[in-house]
Amino acid sequence: MSIITAATGLLGAGIGITGTLLSERWRARITADQEQHAAYLRLREERKDVLIRSFALVREVERVAERQHAREEVSDDEAAELTSRLWLLHVEVRMLCTEPVADAVYTLTERATSAARQRINESVHLHLSEARLAAISSARTELGVPED
Repeated sequence: MSIITAATGLLGAGIGITGTLLSERWRARITADQEQHAAYLRLREERKDVLIRSFALVREVERVAERQHAREEVSDDEAAELTSRLWLLHVEVRMLCTEPVADAVYTLTERATSAARQRINESVHLHLSEARLAAISSARTELGVPED
């Protein structure tokens, strides 16, 4: 009888230890998943922020280009300062976002910069339209925003 009692006690202890280890492993896995999801959300917010700032600065550069296209006076310093800021911001996009987004934003940045630094023969809006739509589409995909 004492052998059965001892064996039952050892079996119970083994089950308890195994249950505790499995429980701890499960909790560690849940914690790791939660931390990974939190890191993903932080990166998504950083990407969203840099993309919004980039599109806003493209719009400022576009306004300068529109003024030039309308033959208004635009100083070289104003255009150079804005386009320089835009290229610096593109470095952030390149560092934080995936290649498809960074490439699309690069194309938009390049087109906006060229429109601001030299007169173009078409409306600025048309000059940027295709590149802007591609950049926005890539950004939506990057951020997990479903298409309408």
